[in-house]
Amino acid sequence: MDRKQFLTTLGGCCGLAAIGAEPGACAQAQSQTPGTPCDKKYDFAQTWVKRFMNIMDAELDPATRTRLLRMQGRACFEGAHGGAPAERPKPGDLDKFLEAVKKWGGEEMVRREGDVIHFQYIANPAGLRVADGWCLCPVVERGPDGLSGTYCECSVGYVTEMFRRHSDRPVKVELLESLKRGGKGCRFRIQLA
Repeated sequence: MDRKQFLTTLGGCCGLAAIGAEPGACAQAQSQTPGTPCDKKYDFAQTWVKRFMNIMDAELDPATRTRLLRMQGRACFEGAHGGAPAERPKPGDLDKFLEAVKKWGGEEMVRREGDVIHFQYIANPAGLRVADGWCLCPVVERGPDGLSGTYCECSVGYVTEMFRRHSDRPVKVELLESLKRGGKGCRFRIQLA
């Protein structure tokens, strides 16, 4: 797997896009000239997402919200990577992927203990750190304040699909900590079946 392919695997839309993606023209213009139409679009998107999540929290039971957001995360991964994989992973593919993650993000990014993998996002390529409040999702990295923690279930779906594509065994992903749920990190536990 080359560097570009690896970075694209780690980041895409939904909960995890910003880690490997180059900022788009709108994001570049926005950072250089606050108040641009791009800034207004971004503000609108944040307001829309917060309002939608509030409606979901009020109208849907927790299990349904979780299922829908995880489905969205998986769909985001598929959309960013051209749909379903062409072939099934082979034994050893997961270990190769984990080594690539360590090489790219450091030893603390991923750790395997038998059938359990501990995975965390630490920083983006520009050095912005999760512990300092940077969120991996480009939609919510600057806010909106008070966004429902349910939103982070999207990242669970994304990480599930990312690891499923590299494991010849089923995976179950648990979100251990996220910024939108009051944490200081973005940490996952992946159980291999």
